[in-house]
This record gives sequence, C-alpha cells and structure tokens, in this order.
Amino acid sequence: MRQQITKNEKYTPLPLAHRKDVRLTGALILNEQTSWGAIYMKKSRLMIAGSAISLALFAAMPSFAQDSQSEEAAAEESDDEAEEEGPSQPILVTGSRIARPTLQSAVPLTSVTVEDLTGTGEVSLGDALNDLPSLRSTFSSGNSSRFIGTAGLSLLDLRGLGTDRTLVLVNGRRHVTSTPGDNGFDVNTIPTDLVDRIDIVTGGNSAIYGSDAVAGVVNFIMKRDYDGIVARAQGGISSRGDRGTYFASILAGENFADGRGNVAVSAEYTRQQPLYFRDRDGLTGAASGRCQFQLTDAQGAAGGEVGFSATDGIPDNSFLCGIRNATISDGGTVGSLTGGRFLRFDDAGNLFIDTPTQNFASVGSGNQQGGFGSTLRNTGSLLAAVDRYAFNVLAHYDVSDAFKPFIEAKYVRTDVSGEGQPSFFTSVPGTLGGNALRCSNPFLSAQNRNLLVNGDTSLTSAGTACAQKVFNAAGQPIAFVLDASGNRVFNPNAVLPLARFNIDLGGRRFEGTRETYRVVGGVEGNFNEDWKYELAINYGRFKAKGFNTNNLVLFTQDGSDFDGFNQAVQAVLAPASFTGTNFVLNSAGQRVICAMNAVTNVNPACVPINVFGQGNADPRALDFINTEGRTDEFASQFVASAFVGGDLSQIFELPGGPVAFAIGAEYRKEKASVDYDDLTSSGATFLNALQDFRPPALTVKEVYGELQIPLLKDMPFAKELSVNLAGRISDYNTATGTVYAYNIQGVYAPIEDVRFRAAYATSVRAPTQGDLFSTASENFAFIGDPCDLPAPGSIAATNCAAAGIPTTANAALVAACASTAFPVALGAPFINCTARTASTGFLSGGNPTLVEERGKSLTLGVVIEPSFVPGLSLTVDYYRIKVEDLIAALGAQQIINLCYTNVTGINNPFCATVQRDPATGLFVEPAVISGGVNFAAQKTKGIDFDLAYRKTFDNGDRLAARLIATKVLSLNNFTDPTNPANPNRQLSELGDPEWSASFSLSYDFGDFDILYAARYIGKQTIGTFEAQNNYYGQCPLAVGPFRGQTGINGGTCDPVLGNIVLLAPQNADQFPQIYYPDVLYHDIRLGFDVGNDFRFYAGVNNLLDKQPPLGLLGTAGGDPFDSFGRNFFFGLEANF
Repeated sequence: MRQQITKNEKYTPLPLAHRKDVRLTGALILNEQTSWGAIYMKKSRLMIAGSAISLALFAAMPSFAQDSQSEEAAAEESDDEAEEEGPSQPILVTGSRIARPTLQSAVPLTSVTVEDLTGTGEVSLGDALNDLPSLRSTFSSGNSSRFIGTAGLSLLDLRGLGTDRTLVLVNGRRHVTSTPGDNGFDVNTIPTDLVDRIDIVTGGNSAIYGSDAVAGVVNFIMKRDYDGIVARAQGGISSRGDRGTYFASILAGENFADGRGNVAVSAEYTRQQPLYFRDRDGLTGAASGRCQFQLTDAQGAAGGEVGFSATDGIPDNSFLCGIRNATISDGGTVGSLTGGRFLRFDDAGNLFIDTPTQNFASVGSGNQQGGFGSTLRNTGSLLAAVDRYAFNVLAHYDVSDAFKPFIEAKYVRTDVSGEGQPSFFTSVPGTLGGNALRCSNPFLSAQNRNLLVNGDTSLTSAGTACAQKVFNAAGQPIAFVLDASGNRVFNPNAVLPLARFNIDLGGRRFEGTRETYRVVGGVEGNFNEDWKYELAINYGRFKAKGFNTNNLVLFTQDGSDFDGFNQAVQAVLAPASFTGTNFVLNSAGQRVICAMNAVTNVNPACVPINVFGQGNADPRALDFINTEGRTDEFASQFVASAFVGGDLSQIFELPGGPVAFAIGAEYRKEKASVDYDDLTSSGATFLNALQDFRPPALTVKEVYGELQIPLLKDMPFAKELSVNLAGRISDYNTATGTVYAYNIQGVYAPIEDVRFRAAYATSVRAPTQGDLFSTASENFAFIGDPCDLPAPGSIAATNCAAAGIPTTANAALVAACASTAFPVALGAPFINCTARTASTGFLSGGNPTLVEERGKSLTLGVVIEPSFVPGLSLTVDYYRIKVEDLIAALGAQQIINLCYTNVTGINNPFCATVQRDPATGLFVEPAVISGGVNFAAQKTKGIDFDLAYRKTFDNGDRLAARLIATKVLSLNNFTDPTNPANPNRQLSELGDPEWSASFSLSYDFGDFDILYAARYIGKQTIGTFEAQNNYYGQCPLAVGPFRGQTGINGGTCDPVLGNIVLLAPQNADQFPQIYYPDVLYHDIRLGFDVGNDFRFYAGVNNLLDKQPPLGLLGTAGGDPFDSFGRNFFFGLEANF
C-alpha cells in the first residue's frame, strides 16, 4: 500500500535508495609491496593516539507503507492544500534544541528516512549511510576486518576528518561506545525498522551537543507513537552465488489511554555470510597471483637525494597480474639461486627450483610474476561473518501535559568472525627468537639434503645452504669443504633459512561476541503555556569477548626459555630408549621427537613439527604450538541531563516574533577497560605484547544555552530575518579542564522562495581515555640531548636554560657522571653523560597531558523553493572546517628536539612530556612519554548541492527525483611539527575524491513502483597526489631534493624559512597513469503491493557488475569502491 502524503511531507528532503557493495593490536602483517612487517597505510591518514583514525544519496521514492489511520485520512486532503499549509507542528531538528521546520535550519542538514534504507537491500545500516557523499567509508562491512578485533563494526566519518570527530546520537542523546577507550559507536546496533529519520549536519556543533561534534553530527531519530504490526523478511545474494545476506524483523506498537500512551517493541535478526579472499580469485588473486602496480623500472636517485626517484619518462611501476612475493612461499622458501630462481618446497615437502616469469629483485622489489611464491591472500576476509540480534522497547505515558514519563531500552548481541593473515617467518624461526632451524632436521629427506649441498655453484646460494664451507676472518665463505672423492661435505649444523607463510599452521582468526545494553529513562512535559522541560538518565554498557585463534607460542610466559613453536621446530631422531608417544614418523619411517625430550621426555606435550611443505604437520604439533588469545572489553556511559526551553512571548516580542530559548545541563561519566590473557600480555606469542588497559573514569560537567532571535518576519524583502546563538561550558576531570564552544547562526529570507543561511561555530574534541591513558609500553633508544653542549646563543641554549637545566656542571651532575664513560668536572659545560653512555628508556602510549582539539567551522548556504515550480527545491551550502591542536603521535627524539629547539620557548606541548632530574638535568626514565601530542591540524572546505523534485499527478501517480553532490575544494593535514603551515594534501587521494554524487529517479504507479539510483565517485590518485601533480609544499629546511629550487609559480624556496610554494611533481613517472578512473554505479528496485497488507520488493545493486579498478579490493580504509559486484535482493513486508 502507498505511504500517504501528509502535510509535513513538503518539509522532508526526498531521499534516494542506493547501496553497493582498535586499534591495531600489535599484529604483524606482510606487506604486498616490497617490505616486511608493517601495515601499509595511506600516507595522509593521521594516527590518533590510541586508535587508528573517514549515502550514496538514498533517494528512493518512499516505500509506500502507511503507519497509521491518521496518515490515510491526511491523504484525502489535496496535495495542493498540503503544500500551501505546510507543517502543522514544528519539529526538533538536529543542530538546535529549538524546534523548527527542516528546510528552515540555519546549518546544512540532510535527512533520510527509514523507508529509504529498507529499500536499498543492504542489511548494514552503516553501509547504507556510507554511500552519502558527505561520509567516508572508514569502517564498513568491506573494510572493518583490516584490524584485529574490529570485524563487523560500522563507524561514521563525516568529511574525512576521522570517526573521532563525528558525533553520533540517538534521539539527540549520546550512545555508549563500541570501542572502549574511544568514541566509536557501531551504528549497526541501531534497530533499522524503528528509525524514523536520520539527520546529518555539517559543521561544529559542540555548543549544542558537546565534545566530538567537530566535523558534524549524525542523529538517529526513532519512531514515536508507532501503532500497528509490521514484519519484514529479506534475502540477498551476489551474481556469483556468494555474499549471502538475510534480515528478519518485527515491529509492534500500540497507542492506549486515548493516545496518551504508547508502547513499541521490535526484534531484528541480521546475518551476513563470510566472504574470503580465496572465494574471489578473480578479484584478489589468492590462487593465481595479485593484480597490482609493480615496480619495474630501476632509477637512480635525483641529485643524490635518497628517497626521490629520477624521472626518465619510463613509468616506475607497471600494472601486472600474477604477482607473488618472491622470497616467501606457503610450503617454505630456502632462498634464491643464481639466475633469479628460487629453491622452494612443494606441498609434499620436496625441494624444487622455481623459475618465475619475471623477477623484480634488480629494481629493489621482493616480488615476482608467475612461479610459486606466496600471493599472501590465501587467507583473509573480504567480508566478516556477522550474526546480529537486536531487541528494543520504546514507551511513554502522558500522565498529564506537564508530566510525561518515557523509556527507551535496547539489547544488541553481535557475533562476528573474521580471518587474517597467518603467522609467518622469513627465516625459521629468525624473527621469532633466533632458535635456528638446522640442516640436521630429520624431516629433511636425503634427497632434499643432497640438493641443499650440491644444488648450485655459488658459495652464498640457497642451493649450497647445507654444504660445509671454509670462512675467512670476516666470516665470508671462500671455499667448499670436499671429501676424499672431491664431493662437497654435508654440514648438519648449518642454519637452514626458511621463509614460510604458515597457512597450514592455522590462519589467524578473530571470533567474538559484542553485547550492547542501553536504557534511557526520564520525564518531560509542558508548563507556563508553551515552555517545555526534560529530565533524563541515559545509561549504556558495552561488553565484548574476543578470541584470536592460531597464535603461535614462542616463549614461556616469563620469557626465560623457548616454548611452543620454538621447541617443536627443533626436531631430532628419537633414541632407541625413547618410550613416549609424542613422536612423529618422517618420510623414512623414523621416529622424530622434540630435541628437549632427547634425554628425558620432560615435556610429553611437545610434538615435533614438520615445516617442510604444506599440510605435513601433525595435528598434535599444531595443538602444542598454537594458543587462543583472549580479549575482554568493557565500556559504560552514564549521562544525567536536564533542559528547559520555550519562548518569551509572555514578556515581549520582536517584530519577527517571540525570542525562543533553551538552557540545560549534563553530567557524563565514562568507564572502559580491556583485558588480555596472560600469555598474550607477556609477549610470548607471535603477536606483539598487549597490555591490559584500565584507565581512570572520564567525567564531564556541562551547561549550555541557546537563543533564537527572530528579528523580522513577513515584511517587504524580509520574509524572515533571524539569529541563533548557542554556547556551552564543559569541565573535564583531565588536563583538558574547562573548555568553551559557541555557535552564531543566521537566516535571511528576502522572499518566501529564497532563504540564505550562515553559521559560524567553534567546537572541541576532548581527548578520549585511549588518547590519555592507553597502556604504555617501554622502549629503549639512544636519544641525543639538545641541551648537551648547545651552541652559545642558540635557541636550544636559551630554552635549556629556561627549563632550569644547569648550563655548567654542579656537584650533583659531577657525582652522577663519575661512574660513566663521560665524567665531568665541576663548572664544566653541561653534558648528558648517561644518554651518551647507554640507551634511554621512554614510554609509548597515552599522554595524560593532552588537551582538547579545537575546531572552527563556517557554513554559508541558500535554499530555493520556487513557488512557480511546486515540488522543486535546491540547496547549495559552502562549508569550511579547521581543526587545530590535533592529537598526533611523534617519536621520542622528535619530541625532545621540538621541546628545546622551539622558537616559541619551552611553554609548548612537547616539553610537557620530557622528564629530567631537577638536580642534575639528566633524563629520568622514562625520559619521554612518546604518545599523542597536540600539534597537528586539519583543514577542509567544499560545496554541497541538493536538488529535489517531486510531483503527484491527477491520477495519483507520483514522480520523485533527487540529486545530491559534493565538490570538495581542499582537504589537508598539517603534521610537520617543524613547519605547521606545510600542507599534506589528502584531496584526490584514495578515499577522498573531489567529486561524489548520488542520483535517484522513482515512479509510483499505484500498486507498482520502480526506482533507479546511481552513485558517482570521482577519480583518485594511484599514489600520493604530490608524486605526479604540481602541489603546494614547503621546501625542506637546508637540505632536500628541492634545495634552492624556484617554485614553478615563481616563488623561491628559502632553505631557512621553508616557504610554501607551488612545486613540481616529486616523481612524475611513478605510475603509467595518475588516477584511478571515476566510476558510476547503477541500481534498480521494483516494488509491488498486494492488497493493503503485503508488499514485495526486489532489486539489483551494481547492475553493470563493476569491479574495483586497477587491483583495488575495496577493503582498505577509505577505499570507496564496491568489492562484490552485482548483487540481488528480494523481500516481503507484511502489515497487520
């Protein structure tokens, strides 16, 4: 049945249906490019302390299902009457505490409704929202598995400024986090069918809502007074028969007591089937080899400057398929042979010579094309498995107009599982503890030993790894040792390097359960004729239990001895006297045991492991070497709030009407903890040590106020002129202390058809518990001290003296240095003798001295609703957002240098993290807290366009169209502490296109409706923007590839001042093309009503089956492309 048009419908922006498609916990990840061991991240993404820190227009024609008899009655009125009368009651719109119609908002506002979302075929609310041009796909179904423990999360990122700077609300209230210690809220825990609309506001709103509303606010408004029963079931599948999705829900509500009370309950179940890299070889190359840009052109450095390639007109990288890592394989690689070949083990454990089509070692790459190196993608998730169960209750009862108690309650359980890379090693065990694999290993067959002795002519080749050699004084092999017959001699004690991707030892999986509880209770009411109040308590709790399976055990928990894999890999033949059962037979039928059990079976659990080939390990050995890591997470949030609002019409009125106001106060307390099992915490496993996180509670007390001042109304050339003012004072129990935020907004409508709006706002993001208190790990490094013999008259000399560091040695320093290698005489110049002698300890973790990030935003817009074209509206908004004192991480040496060589003196955030003995001036360990520092900045600006048209024809048919587009004008990070004005451009890089847009066109024929939707994503650079484009940047101070260069716009690079000028590309031929191409996705949906009670719908997303361009997978953070191709969905809705 059609949804009936009500009088209010004119003021709801038309939506468009469309959808396609923490922390890094120390996991080691193999890079698919050319290096080992680190996550390969886009250079422009800021790492925020404690966490890694970005719709299509849902414009569908409404899913015409009525919610109440009142709507049906309203539909009997003519459409013309509805448009003339406008809304009968104002609504409370996100961005203000004072009610007003949507299009009269003074800030840029986009609204979408639940009907838009249920028509997309998407079972993830977050994925549906991420298609809006204003949002970035930072955490979605397709990329949330890239970090351990985050699978299935959906976090929102407005304007690409980070999820921590986007405030997500439910009914205007905060929600408990889904990432303890940070503010990330999984929007998939919101019940889809209970959502009435979603408001998305751009620009600072801390004056209205508090911390984190820097980029903007996303507010989920829930249904109120729902009356009826609706059940919905939906299924989806890709054109390849995978990526199954299922959704079922029931929503029941009833009004009672003559409409004074209402209870609504909902239950939802969502299932997303997993999709692994190996399931989509054509996309991932899991079996056939990756498609990617591969370094193929060796170039000399330009001007001798390391890190910058010369431009010779030949692209450095070529787009190739069949790419594998050359130096590691799934069965094990011993090493390289002459002629660019490799010596590897096949699955059965037999050595063979691998001759790839191309070997790129000559250009410094560890990859090859063809052959049998590892693709690194035989494990890994494109989509995590998700099962979600959600239960919600909304209720209120109006005892009187002045006393209306209400309650909101929810419970959501999410079961997730995902798969990551397995453990690996580049030389058994090599990086895993130095317990070397020997050529005497009894799992090595005689045939394999012979090949490792006589397989090549080179002294350093893998083909001679087990040959006895003669070494010179420098430890270099100079000759083979030969027996009497002239044959090479086998060396059983030689180290056998083995680079292995341990698929058969068990892929590392994450399995976990997340539970979210939330209760909001309170009372609201009206008094003094038209004043309103609300008192509310909001309590939420999040619990999660996670298990990381197949994590290799390497050492005992106290670190005193080898254990697990490091014991099982040391295999020897069992003596005849061995009576244990913990042995394995080798290919010759001999019993093999762990070396630790050779004399006495001291550890019956130790079973030797065969690492030659794939799938040859005994299951008992796998049980011995692997452990299941455990993580327990907890977070809670308590908020007490009160506000009162109304207008002052009883006192006075302005020419534009009465002044409206809202004042309120809030108290918030947040707790968090993350606990790990003892073995994981000890660092005895393949994963890095993960320490328990138990920060103190975070509390904040706040008061706020808002005024709406209507200056003029219904006057010539002043249909409306109004000003809105808001302010908030917040007091934190951290170093942030007391902070302030304010908004100034204005609306001017010269005529009814045209309305101009402007807003200026200041905002704050207070550091989270993770920023402040993430568990510190101790590291050691040789740290140079700028105060050690500084040049006379230098900035360092001045700052060191100001910090109270003695310029000459006092008695305490003489005594402290006496036993070091650098004793100092009384009165001699100050030296840091301990830092010169040994490495200095410092901490990497949270920084309790952090203060708030500060944002400023300006928005200017116009809303046009021409009366001569009923149903047409156009909104154009310009936004500019700047965030200062951004929290970003620095190294210990950087912090010390920035403290004492700072031209502003020692009152800077860097000096606050350095610790010295006040008597001697020497470092006191930890010398530095190497955590986040308030020094970086972000800036962005752009223009939003929203064009909508809807029309109802005389025969009752309805047409609806909408276009939403965003043109980003600039997006820069400023993360160079030595020159804060130096921009690091993000715009046009992957995940941040200049243009993005969504379009929809729908037509309702009565019982039948059809929707077409499209999403456009603009081109994005393959590498960094600076590599192949002219860019604005700083000439490096004193040194660098652009030293003394003149900018191409005529500006001169000053080697001292580091002027910002337009510079030539850093490497103009880095890739054969500069950009990933733009893409346009097409969707279609059909709906059919059967009587008044049933509705069927079906659709196809990504109709043309477009795949990610040029080797992308759609799984990287910010990657906006559809990974899954054409997808079908179908559903049934029943109303009772």
